[in-house]
Amino acid sequence: MRINVYSQELTNEVIEIQKESNTGLTYSAVQMILHSSERLHHPPEDDDRSAVTFWLPKSPDRREQLAATFERMATVVRRATPETGLD
Repeated sequence: MRINVYSQELTNEVIEIQKESNTGLTYSAVQMILHSSERLHHPPEDDDRSAVTFWLPKSPDRREQLAATFERMATVVRRATPETGLD
């Protein structure tokens, strides 16, 4: 699977999510909120904004691996050749 997120869709907003499943387990995620039309939004409890959600693994080792992956992504972003695309 490939997911494309264009730079024009990016925001600085990152939120933590916790959801309890019907089995009683609580799952955690980190979500990158994307730019989306204000016309989509209704009451505050109905947050239907566009986002990319990363559900977190349970074990500390896997969480550290995921954090290290995000840190490597940040390094690649900082070192990437400047583009002539849109902001």
